[in-house]
Amino acid sequence: MSDPAKIAFLGLGAMGFGMATNLLHTFPHTTGFDVWAPTLSRFTAAGGHTAQTPVEAVKGAKYVVFMVTSAAQILSCLFDESTGTSGGKGISAATALEKGAIVILCSTTPPDHAGIVRQKLDAVGRDDVAVIDAPVSGGTVRAADGTLSIFAAGAEADVRAARPVLEAMAGSNLWVIEGGLGAGTNVKIVHQVLAGIHVVVSCEAMGFAARLGLNTQWAFEELQKGEGNSWMFGNRTPHMLVDDKKIYSALNNFVKDIGIITSGGRAAGLPLFLSSAAEQVFVTGFSAGYGAKDDAEVVKIFLPTDQQNLVLEQTSLATTSSKDVSKLELVAKLMAAVHLVAAIEATTLGAKVGLQPQQLFDICVGAAGTSFMYKDRIPQLLSGKWTSKKTVDEVIAELKVSIEAAQQLKYPLPLSGTTLQLLQLASLRGLGKEPDVAVSRIWDGGDGPLFLGSRV
Repeated sequence: MSDPAKIAFLGLGAMGFGMATNLLHTFPHTTGFDVWAPTLSRFTAAGGHTAQTPVEAVKGAKYVVFMVTSAAQILSCLFDESTGTSGGKGISAATALEKGAIVILCSTTPPDHAGIVRQKLDAVGRDDVAVIDAPVSGGTVRAADGTLSIFAAGAEADVRAARPVLEAMAGSNLWVIEGGLGAGTNVKIVHQVLAGIHVVVSCEAMGFAARLGLNTQWAFEELQKGEGNSWMFGNRTPHMLVDDKKIYSALNNFVKDIGIITSGGRAAGLPLFLSSAAEQVFVTGFSAGYGAKDDAEVVKIFLPTDQQNLVLEQTSLATTSSKDVSKLELVAKLMAAVHLVAAIEATTLGAKVGLQPQQLFDICVGAAGTSFMYKDRIPQLLSGKWTSKKTVDEVIAELKVSIEAAQQLKYPLPLSGTTLQLLQLASLRGLGKEPDVAVSRIWDGGDGPLFLGSRV
């Protein structure tokens, strides 16, 4: 018989460890499992219980939380019969689950994965077990504080039954998403489109500022005041400006997440231009050996080999001049343009996978994927009232100046260059004199506009 106060928590990595130790405050009988022995010792020291196998972990548990690295690891933990023995015969954790147990999938996986878990449980006669699709966002600090954003989806009764644990991990940041299994993951994926692109453009912009000879500390402070600002820019750039080797969020995380996004886009026949460009930057960083390092170190990919620390070194340059202000405008304009198109690409993806646009906006506008452009332009897109005073052609003209300046320096601008191509495509379709939000029309299909809108 299951213990309603017992939780099995599988996956005690950087995020999972904080989540599991936080759960100990409300559920003292939380049992952790991880393949890395030292983290089990740390969890024991924190007051938790530990198990040596998934089968051992899930026995007696009402709630089973997964925060492992991949979909393959979830399937292995649940269905691999080598994870436990009984009378000399191998049994799986799926078999060992208590009657009526609730499986909560917090790992970021492809949208169809939760449904696959459901099907496999049914196939082994465990239709009594509930499955909740509940990916998380927020980082290690919020994991330990119990304030993660969680996007929970599944059968209504199942989500209701899982609320005690979900609320312990999220507090007021729990979002219940309509659409069944997979809908929660779709929200996480759309958010990661924004967050991933914003990390890359932050690195692209700060490297450009450094190559332009600007005081990078001053540039950071000034750029935060403009239309190119984002939560990620404010969060990641400080890591570039100090000699800090601490890993706040490993680049590997985005390599995985963006890969899921672009694979899903290809499967759905939906072009994700900036997501694909960002993926190439992250994969380049991985190939260069930055996978386990903080994702802010992606900035080094944009710089010459002998100037890898240029952003850090130029935090103490001499007082800026009026010429520097003009140079900074080059950076500000490209950031604003990229954030504009990123906001629209992400919102388009959300609509294509069936998410409710207003709820998606309400979630992302208060999360790490938000930006000035997202807050300002997406309400225009959703309302159909295009009030932006800047036209598509005006954004193109500004971005061209920035890109031409970068070309003179032989400085790469993969996201800015892609953004220019998209804006020019919109202009070729006769949208050049329309407000900049009209770039959304490049995703329209034969069924007509995805979002209705016109100049106000």
